[in-house]
Amino acid sequence: MLKFTDIFLWVSVMVKKIVIVCGFLAFFGVALMALFKMKGVDKPVLEHEAVVDEVQNIGDSVHSYSVAELTVGCQSDDKIFCAIEQTVKCTMKPDFAGCHKDFVPGFVIGKTDETPRPTQIAFEIVKIKPIPETNDISVYTKSDCDAVWFGLCKGTVIYSLTQKGNRWAVTNIYALE
Repeated sequence: MLKFTDIFLWVSVMVKKIVIVCGFLAFFGVALMALFKMKGVDKPVLEHEAVVDEVQNIGDSVHSYSVAELTVGCQSDDKIFCAIEQTVKCTMKPDFAGCHKDFVPGFVIGKTDETPRPTQIAFEIVKIKPIPETNDISVYTKSDCDAVWFGLCKGTVIYSLTQKGNRWAVTNIYALE
């Protein structure tokens, strides 16, 4: 027959084991969150598409746009492509639907009376590269247009993107010779 002291001893041993297991779980949970904070990630990212962590070479097709034939919406389900496509549309027509400074660089939708805007732009995505120490990316394109427009639509054009909510936003545009 079990004595009260035997039952008490068994319960105290089980409580100690539970406390130790909970302590280990709490320690590893705090360590994991600290790791995310050190890498600059506020919370674990569950969407596969949200973070690009290695260089991706893309064999994309050429996408051509004309100011006379612009349509609202995106031709693709790819959020990165849609951000670049929106910037291209806003470059040609800054008052086009969806042209907002939160998602395209401010100079794209600004007034440029002395510099004519292109009326046709074509681009091909060739590489997507993560920017170290951030969740931002650089998208390299081969581009062509029918205007000079600050040199930002001919040759190798690089779009810097950051995530805003569930969308990508173009923060800047660079050109290489």
